[in-house]
Amino acid sequence: MTGAYLAALLVSAAGVLAIDLRWRLLLGARRSPFGTRLRVLGVVGAGAALLLVWDVVAIRAGFYGRGLGDALVGVEVAPHLPIEEIVFVVFLAYVTLVVAAGMLRWLGQRRDQWPDGRDAS
Repeated sequence: MTGAYLAALLVSAAGVLAIDLRWRLLLGARRSPFGTRLRVLGVVGAGAALLLVWDVVAIRAGFYGRGLGDALVGVEVAPHLPIEEIVFVVFLAYVTLVVAAGMLRWLGQRRDQWPDGRDAS
């Protein structure tokens, strides 16, 4: 089914965005642990760029190439670099920050639960 992988990535990203907005972790927060919304978007962009450079280096070295699945749309941004890979690395960078922000909040709440205020570690 053509486009299934891209659709799954976009639905997953929408779910992570809903979690982010609901719990006000990054884009839903006035100020997140990683800074303003613009700074969060910059970190996601920088993380995605780093992962894309890694992909391009691996493709040029011959470590992997484009798969032959029917789930791909078939659009390549560069040789052996499908559009789904770009969406995936942006999603990976974003979900990593959402998980990190969620863990920081959870650990902060856990630390506050100690009766004498000492650190939980």
